[in-house]
Amino acid sequence: MRNYSSPLACFIAAASLLAVPSQQPQTTVTPNVSLSITDLSPKFLALYEEAVRENASPDVRWELWKKLYHFAAVPPTPEGEKMARMLFDQAWPRYPSVLEGIRGGAAPITPVAEQQLKAVAELLRPDKPVHIELLIYVGDLEDNAFTVAYEGQITTAIPIESPPDVRKMLMTHEFTHALQIGMGSFSGNFKRTVGAIVLTEGLASRVTQKLFPDRPETDSIEFTRGWLKQAEQHRVEILRGIHPFLTSDKPDDIERFTIGPGPTGLEREVYYVGWLVIGDWLAHGMSFADIARIPEKEMPQRVTSEIDAVLAAPKPLAQSVQHESNFWLEE
Repeated sequence: MRNYSSPLACFIAAASLLAVPSQQPQTTVTPNVSLSITDLSPKFLALYEEAVRENASPDVRWELWKKLYHFAAVPPTPEGEKMARMLFDQAWPRYPSVLEGIRGGAAPITPVAEQQLKAVAELLRPDKPVHIELLIYVGDLEDNAFTVAYEGQITTAIPIESPPDVRKMLMTHEFTHALQIGMGSFSGNFKRTVGAIVLTEGLASRVTQKLFPDRPETDSIEFTRGWLKQAEQHRVEILRGIHPFLTSDKPDDIERFTIGPGPTGLEREVYYVGWLVIGDWLAHGMSFADIARIPEKEMPQRVTSEIDAVLAAPKPLAQSVQHESNFWLEE
């Protein structure tokens, strides 16, 4: 499954909110958590139908996109807009295959979103009011979901064209980020440290694993098939390679560990380290709620201490990758 982050993770550069949606009525999900839903699919359908009616060329289609829709899950930069054009052009011939779902709008998604947000809240246990705006948008068939915080508003964006099972897992992952932001332990800013990415992405992946126990654990973390097995083969090298950069918030370091290739030549090594760190904390008695409350300023040091302890420990017997604790070391 191809996208610019992960089937079940948000791209660390986040996405530009090129359209400003209007606030919709709120639904109370738990006593401390509320949700509102904004649906951008009608705007996309207006663009699509106009382009088909005009038999529009790619350039004219793009002008219609900017006029009638103008939303893309890309970095908020000029380069991001170029990326949006490329993705839109690539996706255009494939939109007919997902039009039926797009025309259904957000209504079928709403009860699922409420259910998944409630399940995540029961694990993280927010102790103050959190409101999340769920933005349902038409993407580029990349399954690219994201969560951002801006001027006090927390927005989680989910592509409507994703298959229902994938979309449900995407929501679970992103609602973990959104609640952690709302709880005040994570800013959700574009600029963050490598250590903060380790913790927040690891937490979201493990929450997803917890809430989908019947799915293979790789569904909660993998970007491409076989990636987790490859990472396991380079476990010690990955841990040692990321260690000096956990306090860094430099764009080059972020890109190296979130997109890659990292020191071992793999993509997304930061997500693998997060998977390991959170898995080990859970195995040693920390709860999801405990981990979600670690302040962002403490995240790099907490992750550093965990990796130090693992690297210093004697090598235990190998164990199954299905275990919650996956920290056996192989030199």
